[in-house]
Amino acid sequence: MTQRHLKACPMAKINHKPIMLLCAVSLLLSGCASVEGDFPSLSKRSYESDTPIEAANVTAPLTTTLSADLKKTTNGLLARSSAAHVAFEAVLPSARSVAQTASGAAKGSEAWVNAHMMLSRTDSARADGVAALGEIDQIIAREREKGADAGLLALLAIPQRVIADHMLTQNAEIDRLARLIGI
Repeated sequence: MTQRHLKACPMAKINHKPIMLLCAVSLLLSGCASVEGDFPSLSKRSYESDTPIEAANVTAPLTTTLSADLKKTTNGLLARSSAAHVAFEAVLPSARSVAQTASGAAKGSEAWVNAHMMLSRTDSARADGVAALGEIDQIIAREREKGADAGLLALLAIPQRVIADHMLTQNAEIDRLARLIGI
């Protein structure tokens, strides 16, 4: 704007900052004046008083033995896992031999294909053990949802650990064989 326009326009000389500040403050304060609504109380809560509420010292006894049904189920899962581990161990020497032969072989060669097939058979031999691990995990999850105590969960963790250890051992061997044949 030129000097002539500034003289002709009276609004050009008004400082707008204080007006904007006044509008903003009035809007903020109008929110504080509202009496409608469900606002939280500012009074003391029960836990803030001089006489705090004491927790009851009631501890329920922990489960020390599995029920007959759970014992039968977990023993069955352990037996399945052990049988699958034995089957895995029975196939493993052949798988090692075939993988050793295929080590460094060209992809798609007969030795490479045979090693892949043998590795697949080795993995299949342990399938029931993998399923048993899934089932024990489901049992633990179900019991946890029912509100099982720490004792029961610890008892169920014992067979779970045995089955999981079989899986860890088998996984490590399968990974080693896979690296050997170049997967």
